[in-house]
Amino acid sequence: MPARRDTRLVSELEMYIRHKDEWLRGHPGEYVVIKGDQVLDFFPTFERAYSAGAGTWGMDTDFLVKCIVEQEPVFFIF
Repeated sequence: MPARRDTRLVSELEMYIRHKDEWLRGHPGEYVVIKGDQVLDFFPTFERAYSAGAGTWGMDTDFLVKCIVEQEPVFFIF
């Protein structure tokens, strides 16, 4: 069996999933910024969240900006 190839932001998405219920109680509709297992903060808009992440970690590294919502949106691409 071939070795498993991790994809980008796996640990950040796992962190989000582990804490989603807790964050829904305190920060519904806000954006969380995560790098590895570190949460930078919660923000009211994507723009402010992304700007804070880029200001903290730079533009040349991965970090997750995720809206805290109960139901994940579904997008269709045609």
